[in-house]
Amino acid sequence: MKNSRNLLNKQKIELLGALLLVVIFVAPFLTFAGSRSNIYVDGSKTGAENGSQANPYHTISEALVHANNRSDVHVAKGVYIDNIEIPKGVRIFGSSASDVIIRAKNDKKVVVSMKDDTEINKLTIEKGNEGVWIKKDAEVSIIKCVIQKNDEDGINIASGSTKKDDAVSITDSVIRENGRAGIFSQKRRLVLMDNEIYDNDSDGVDLAAGTSAWIQDNKFKDNDGSGLKLRLDGSDIWTKSNTYRDNDHSGLEVNASGKTGRIDVNKSKFLENKNYGVTRVTRTGISANVWNGLTVQASNTFELTKQGAVSPIIRVK
Repeated sequence: MKNSRNLLNKQKIELLGALLLVVIFVAPFLTFAGSRSNIYVDGSKTGAENGSQANPYHTISEALVHANNRSDVHVAKGVYIDNIEIPKGVRIFGSSASDVIIRAKNDKKVVVSMKDDTEINKLTIEKGNEGVWIKKDAEVSIIKCVIQKNDEDGINIASGSTKKDDAVSITDSVIRENGRAGIFSQKRRLVLMDNEIYDNDSDGVDLAAGTSAWIQDNKFKDNDGSGLKLRLDGSDIWTKSNTYRDNDHSGLEVNASGKTGRIDVNKSKFLENKNYGVTRVTRTGISANVWNGLTVQASNTFELTKQGAVSPIIRVK
């Protein structure tokens, strides 16, 4: 028994020693491997510039020239006249969206183009042909930004994967006063949460067939089209706790061309929209059974909507 206990104690000591070696040799390596570099930008500065806090770059474009796929770019208060393309893996942080503005230098081009694994945080992006262009299959995050006053779409998202790891996430942002949709997306995976999307010249958000999306706690209001336009065909979309108010067409418009899909509408408010709260549009000759994929839960609220809560199936050629 004594020998067995000694053997057990010896094994415990060996295991603890092995764990200690992991902590000493492996953990620092993992910390180093996961570290990111910081680059600073301040347009109000003059003189030498190397991206340090003491000598920041004077333009965002110059900072991006020196960035790698583990760089965080920190931008000081100011208006930056520029059109930029964010390289893969780079994140850009402003102090607040009201303080840091990127305004198009060439208003015929997109203001900010985003590649894979990029992020913009606390920036205002304005007055380009489009505000933000998200490239094919790029996983990106847009957080606490204002996207406004662009000639066409505020955010335009290219087609790509609907896998969870390739999601486009737009959260806690304001998308307003753009010349087309606030957000237009081809088939992608999307997360839209806590955004205000209003006063755009077309729909607030327009998503293509086949989209996979989670849409929660957004406010769609005063858009010249519908607040949110979706396609049922091949889509898998869950919406919850959104508010659709005073849109010139409908709060939510759902189109179907014959392919099955799923859209769930839950715990949302439809208030004072000019047409229906929810409008259903399909092509002539399509079976009504396709609409089994749209669920408008009893938990939704409809008030002061001119035509009613949910439209009959409207058939177009």
